[in-house]
Amino acid sequence: MKKKILCGLGITLLFCNVAGAAAPENPNTNNGDTAISGQQSGTEQPKAAEVKKTLEITDIWARKSMSPNNNSAAYMKINNPTAEQITIIGASASQIANNVELHKSFVDEKGVSRMTSIDKIVVPAGSSIELTPGAIHIMLFDLKKNLSAGDKFNITIKIEGKDPMILETLVK
Repeated sequence: MKKKILCGLGITLLFCNVAGAAAPENPNTNNGDTAISGQQSGTEQPKAAEVKKTLEITDIWARKSMSPNNNSAAYMKINNPTAEQITIIGASASQIANNVELHKSFVDEKGVSRMTSIDKIVVPAGSSIELTPGAIHIMLFDLKKNLSAGDKFNITIKIEGKDPMILETLVK
């Protein structure tokens, strides 16, 4: 059963495993910068203390459409407060892009900035990483529509061995 739970506390995104048919009694509200999705089958409703935080994602944003290729890129801060490494193995945004890839920018031996696709993004235990312009990021190729400042769309982050996370993304 899929369950969306909006979490507040600034713009922190918590990835929660939820095993019940109802949300916690007093869910926090979202300020519009993040969203959460977790899924797990089961019949018992978890108590609030049983919902375990595994990944925090904040400051989620994407660029306006980049001409002439009609592409964009998404960026965010990712915190792993757990005692184990978490690996992001992909992303999708089928609502707005025909192809989504994890990417890394680099400067080649001739001093030219380039990008290459990568298979995964590793977030070591107890640490944070940031997806930024000119470094690791999520590329949105062959957009289905132009993205303008203020637009919002969802990106699904695929995590090895975990349920995917759905992130509300603001275009800046």
